[in-house]
Amino acid sequence: MLRTRVIAGWTSSIVLALVFATLVTMFARIEVFVEPLRVVPGEPAPVTLRLAPTRIHATEDGQVRPIRMIAPRVARGEIVEDPVTAALVTSYEDARRPPRADEIIGLFAVYFFLGLLAATWLRMLSPGRGALMRTQLGLLGITLLLVSYAKLYFLLTDAATTLVPIGALSLWVRVYLDRRTAFMIALVASCVVASMADFDPIAAVVFLACGMSPVLLVRDRKKTWTMLPAGVAGGIAGAALFAAARVLFVGEFDLDAELAQPLRSDFLGALASGPLAGIVAVGFHPLSWRALGAVSRQRLLELSDLDQPLLRKMAKEAPGSWEHARAMANLAEAAANAIGGDALLTRVGAYYHDLGKTIQPKLFVENLTRGEQTPHAQYEPDVSADAIMAHVVEGTNILRRGGVPEPVVEFAYTHHGTSVIEFFWHKTLEAGNPKGRDESFFRYPGMRPRTKETAILMLVDSIEAASRTIDPPERDKFEEMVQRIVFVKLRQGQLDESGLTLADLRTLTTQLVDTLCNVHHSRIRYPWQDRKDKGEKQLPIPGAATEEEVVRARAEAEEREADTPESETRPTDNASEDHDDHDHH
Repeated sequence: MLRTRVIAGWTSSIVLALVFATLVTMFARIEVFVEPLRVVPGEPAPVTLRLAPTRIHATEDGQVRPIRMIAPRVARGEIVEDPVTAALVTSYEDARRPPRADEIIGLFAVYFFLGLLAATWLRMLSPGRGALMRTQLGLLGITLLLVSYAKLYFLLTDAATTLVPIGALSLWVRVYLDRRTAFMIALVASCVVASMADFDPIAAVVFLACGMSPVLLVRDRKKTWTMLPAGVAGGIAGAALFAAARVLFVGEFDLDAELAQPLRSDFLGALASGPLAGIVAVGFHPLSWRALGAVSRQRLLELSDLDQPLLRKMAKEAPGSWEHARAMANLAEAAANAIGGDALLTRVGAYYHDLGKTIQPKLFVENLTRGEQTPHAQYEPDVSADAIMAHVVEGTNILRRGGVPEPVVEFAYTHHGTSVIEFFWHKTLEAGNPKGRDESFFRYPGMRPRTKETAILMLVDSIEAASRTIDPPERDKFEEMVQRIVFVKLRQGQLDESGLTLADLRTLTTQLVDTLCNVHHSRIRYPWQDRKDKGEKQLPIPGAATEEEVVRARAEAEEREADTPESETRPTDNASEDHDDHDHH
């Protein structure tokens, strides 16, 4: 039985949201459940206490008027002595201890909603990879790491609240998935991290700016260094929005006051969080890539080496299929480049996707020599179909036993999708379907492509094989063939979950036609070909002597030898001595 990648459903989305809400709730209120972590005025604070900006009011003549806006921040180890700050701290700590059940339930509900929102977005609106269970688990783990870092940072330091690399998470999601999903994850992460800082609205605005802005600037996903300038731009946007939010919520923005305490300045913290996010995104990119279920570029380069044992096995046991795979690799790589996909992954997937044909290579026409009879002539259609479909299962098993990463194995069980082997199904219907088979028996056991790269390989698999039947190889015929194959795959629904847009399909069609025209370009006929077609005498091969020239050269050599005196050919004594000395040495 073929085992494919697990797709998340409603149940898994709810379970992941519950796990997320439970863990984040624990992180958010961990100091509340531990009484020794209470901040008491007049004693060294065991942890840092951050409060959202609070407006102090005074009552005069029966009227309440604001005096000033303060944002108390008690550093770990600091002793609170100011009466106003002490009153606020005492009131705040008494209000949340012991933790009330309704408050914890409300907080859990907020986090559950955010987690379910992200999981549902990944499952329904993120193309292809987002619905994979591995992707959602990896993203859950990375988000929890960010949240736990933010909580420890808030508790153990009194540095700027805004110095949290939210942008690193959104950059990883942008590179692995897409911009829209990165925006959603940035929104969820910003709300969760801001809740760790007493739901500070100014911090939430900064986190949103620092998380969403870098996503807009990353275009080439293969160049990881581009995440650095994108992160810097996110920091600038966060700092600008901090100043604006400060005016809106507090009523003023004092740059001199911000610069007076640079380590605690939220303005400078927002500005620095951008470069920090870029550095974290680039530095930990391999780890995030692995957590999300992707394969590193270094590993892909190793797998692309044609000296790999599995590739040598295919070249030896199924040479026709191997040449087909190599031709596919060129087409698929060019197509993936045209739409900004992972060209290297697509090439490697093309190399390995048909490895299952090494089990029974003679069942596939490309491995038959000229004039060799196909074994299918002796099989019934359902038996032939079962044997053909087996190469998907066998290839997947061979690749997994060989330690090939799952993103590459995915090409093996998606390049036919869930399509029907129409030739043998129609042959069965023409014979009257004596065994009562239905269409599902002739359907491949794989899964439909869930990435642009695997969808490209599915199209190229059919296009490369069909291109060999185009005669003469003209552009309009190639274009008609490519469009027909793309339309058939669309009609069958094989590309529904691939994430390919209509713009992508248009670009792919043009690129594939151009590549096929370049591959099947015409050449000028050699003169010997024209003379052979006309039955004329062949011209001599350039650089090689004709038979008449050889005979004439031998005759001239014999004449020269006969005319040479004997004394000129007899060696002298010195020459003999030199010859003997040379033989001796």
